[in-house]
Amino acid sequence: MHFCALLDDNTVKCWGDNPSGQLGQGHRNSLGDDPGEMGDNLAAVDLGTGKTATAIATGEAETCALLNDGTVKCWGSNGSGELGQGHARSVGDDSGEMGDNLAAIDLGTGKTATAITGGTAFFCALLNDGTVKCWGRNTGGRLGQGHTNRIGDQAGEMGDNLAAV
Repeated sequence: MHFCALLDDNTVKCWGDNPSGQLGQGHRNSLGDDPGEMGDNLAAVDLGTGKTATAIATGEAETCALLNDGTVKCWGSNGSGELGQGHARSVGDDSGEMGDNLAAIDLGTGKTATAITGGTAFFCALLNDGTVKCWGRNTGGRLGQGHTNRIGDQAGEMGDNLAAV
């Protein structure tokens, strides 16, 4: 289990279990379980140049941030496509995967997010046109697409190809 906080300066700090990089620090070490790991010693998540968070959502072993420009970036476990990157590899567990190297999710042409939410291995975004798009594990049809296939774990499933709920 991990936790993240959106701080008053719009940075994000995460702590707890980290086997899949869900803390966004470029490693798999848990944080907060040893002295000296919290407070000023806990690094903020690198969201990219000029990027700050306006909202965050966490899943079981994954995290997403809604950024100041309406884009969404996600990191951590990705076995079901919950990071919306068109593959099923974890992100944020190795150096060089965060910041400007972490691609924003393709929500579609002219689409930005205004809110995000998540659960166990899936996320949803409320978009600037009032529609909702969801991706990741689709157990029980939770993504609202009329099927139970995972979405976001293969190329061509996001962006304009991802139907609104």
